[in-house]
Amino acid sequence: MIDLNANKAVASAFLDAITAGDISTCAALLAPDATWWVQGWGEMPGSAFLPSLEQTITRSASRSITIDTITAEDNRVAVQAHGAFVFPEGVYANSYHYLFIISGGRITAGFEYLDTMVAARFFAPA
Repeated sequence: MIDLNANKAVASAFLDAITAGDISTCAALLAPDATWWVQGWGEMPGSAFLPSLEQTITRSASRSITIDTITAEDNRVAVQAHGAFVFPEGVYANSYHYLFIISGGRITAGFEYLDTMVAARFFAPA
C-alpha cells in the first residue's frame, strides 16, 4: 500500500533541501534513474538535472520555496508553490507547480511548471 503522507514528506523534503542549499539531500531523494522535466526546457536525466540545480544553488545567495498546497494520490504528489532566489543580478521570483512521481521513498520523475515569461525576462542575456 502506498503511504501518501510519506510521499508528501519526500516532496516537501526535496524542496526544503533546495531552500537550504543541500544538494546532497536533493541527490539522495532522487532515484538513480530519475528524470526531470522543466516547462520550456524539456526533459533531462537526473545526472544532468543535479549539476544544473547545484549551479543554481551555488549562484544564489539565498532561496525560499513556500508550499501553498500539496496533494497526493497513488504515487504522485502535486505541489503548488512560489519561490524567490537571490542572485547577484537580482531576485528571481516565480510561481511553480511540481508533480513528483515517487517510488520506494525516492523521486523517480519530476515535472516543474513555471511562468516561462518571468523566467525568460530574468535570465535573458544582457
